[in-house]
Amino acid sequence: MFGMTIDTAPDTATDTGGPALRLDPAGGPFSALAAVRIRVPAGGTIPAHAHGTSELLLTGVAGTVEASCGCGAKTVAPGTFAMLPAGKEITLVNHGTEPATVLAVFSQSEFTEGLPRAAAKGCGCQGHGG
Repeated sequence: MFGMTIDTAPDTATDTGGPALRLDPAGGPFSALAAVRIRVPAGGTIPAHAHGTSELLLTGVAGTVEASCGCGAKTVAPGTFAMLPAGKEITLVNHGTEPATVLAVFSQSEFTEGLPRAAAKGCGCQGHGG
């Protein structure tokens, strides 16, 4: 098992200044999934963009964002999630007065390989099947 805490505070040691930071470690236990922390500042927007061949499950960690695509919109807050098929564009908007953090779980693709990584820490079961 690989466990971690999704920090909602800025981390100047690992953040590159962008909204997305990949949490799963290089060489970690998942070959088909990528975990990404996304921060949307209060009143902020992440404009429409696609994730290539990656499918997406987006779940709320702190605050609230509106996730929208050509097929509708979903409010994502702690305890809720939204799913997006590969190839669709998504826009994230934080209409609130506090920053929002969401956890995005992607299927691996060239898109996820290009994201900056955090120095994730866990129990160390990478690829040991136990």
